[in-house]
Amino acid sequence: MPGGYPFLGHAPQIRFHPLEFVQSLRTEGDVVAFRLGPQQAYAVNHPELIRQMLVADAKKFEKGKMFEKGRLVARNGLFTSEGDFHLRQRRIIQPLFHHSHIARYTAAMWEVTQSRVDSWRDGQEVRMDQEFFSLALAVATKVLFSTEISDQWSLEVQQSLPVLLEGLARRALTPIDLLDKLPTRMNRRFGQALRAMENVVNSIIDEYRAGRAESGDLLGALLRARDEETGAGMTDQQVYDEVVSMLIAGTETTAGVLSWACYLLSRHPHVLRRVQAELDGTLGDREVRYADLRNLSYLEQVIAETLRLYPPTWMLMRRPVVDVDLGKWTIPAGSTVLFSIYALQRDPALYELPEQFDPDRWTPERAADIQRGTYIPFGSGVRGCAGEQFARTEIAVILSVILREYNLCPAPARPAEPIARILITPTAIPLVIERRPAGRERQAV
Repeated sequence: MPGGYPFLGHAPQIRFHPLEFVQSLRTEGDVVAFRLGPQQAYAVNHPELIRQMLVADAKKFEKGKMFEKGRLVARNGLFTSEGDFHLRQRRIIQPLFHHSHIARYTAAMWEVTQSRVDSWRDGQEVRMDQEFFSLALAVATKVLFSTEISDQWSLEVQQSLPVLLEGLARRALTPIDLLDKLPTRMNRRFGQALRAMENVVNSIIDEYRAGRAESGDLLGALLRARDEETGAGMTDQQVYDEVVSMLIAGTETTAGVLSWACYLLSRHPHVLRRVQAELDGTLGDREVRYADLRNLSYLEQVIAETLRLYPPTWMLMRRPVVDVDLGKWTIPAGSTVLFSIYALQRDPALYELPEQFDPDRWTPERAADIQRGTYIPFGSGVRGCAGEQFARTEIAVILSVILREYNLCPAPARPAEPIARILITPTAIPLVIERRPAGRERQAV
């Protein structure tokens, strides 16, 4: 592909204009060769070839550089592990996200969200991107640890996670590993944030092992979980890796999707009104239950469309361990291979009016016409997100609580823009919240 720089190749484009770059790659063919630094890299664009890589030929690929960098934080958790160890951890962890467990977690999601929403004021301007990070962290800690962790620990996690995610993104897209070791301000902040996260999570695990904390939660389940094939459990180190992976997935990911959903709803009031009418008819004034979610079909369509436009992960990398044939291309072992979920789900060849927010494209009739493999916001295959249903449930519960109580109105501000780090996060999203009449009546009771 033309446009590369000497020695750096296309690394500056993917570093400074990542979303534009991955979208431009889709116009170059099903598989596109380019350079990341001195190394040859390949972008896979065709949905069937992406599916081949993730499902049929999954064992021929490792996760690659982006996930190797991720081990600095999540070490050998489900997010970053490989091979037989990854399959073992998935066997242990996947049952913890069965719908029967998620149904129990729903009560905690509702409780934390309702408490937060009750503190809002009519007419208040809320920075949704910040509010949702804090709320998602509170929900994650409630589900992981039964009760809220100490204010100091919560503050350290909230301050550390964005630094770690930004640092990982820089490292994943930097072709020269030596830059990670230079004593720059960003590298020092990354090291400090990593040490803070280690101290917090290890302290919490120590409390559980000593029996000083409740165990009817996700962390307790992790400590008790056993591999059905071997009967083996997890060491403290393995539990640490999975807790950090869940904190990352349960905060930044959820907060981003919620922020985008509220932003889009504030700018499409007719969609907001349809969601609210559905919530009023289904829930009335009572709390949200897991069984209710199957009856909130339009809310589900709104979430699906938000995830299409702003999938949590904008790009994923793989590295073949053997030569692999993808279409007309033979990808050499050891190469860097990437595919962009963001670009795939906005491709005008695959979606009608792809930049338009249209929840009705997910009605059963229209969704049946969407090509297989073109909608994968949580990945696919054995390395797809194990917590997808948990995330979708949490997003639905939080939106249900908020939208039943409040209207969302745009605040005077620049339109939000996506920022591509490891995940897609928004620029500032300030919204004015206006209490609905039904909300005022419930509040007065």
